[in-house]
Amino acid sequence: MDVPTYILNHKAVIDFYGRWPSFHDANVLAYAAPESETGSLSFTVHTWLTTDKADANGYLVLQNHALVSFRFDGIHDAKMNSFASGNILYGIEFFRGSDLSSFRVELDSVMDMSGSFSARSGEVVSIIPCTSDGEKD
Repeated sequence: MDVPTYILNHKAVIDFYGRWPSFHDANVLAYAAPESETGSLSFTVHTWLTTDKADANGYLVLQNHALVSFRFDGIHDAKMNSFASGNILYGIEFFRGSDLSSFRVELDSVMDMSGSFSARSGEVVSIIPCTSDGEKD
């Protein structure tokens, strides 16, 4: 997976996980929609790393649970009408287009609540370790 180096503070995520995660099965805990076409948008997801180890019940072991908060500014081409808190994501993908003044974010949902938008800037606001239930330690 390509690391979106144009996202400010992306290194905090890499430092925490050892790589850039796919955000597969991440739970959207908070979402603030843009108030205007060029406004800001933010969301927080509970995510983790899936290991190749199985527990006693045969489920893959999950580790490094964290709450990752993103903020994006200069939003345009937003298609976020179905996106909401409570959503579970298949993954988050970032695309840098030929126009280096913005990038595209696609939020693929397992619950038919997908969304996408373009932004002029973005940042990882915080990454906070949490429990497997998404509660702050």
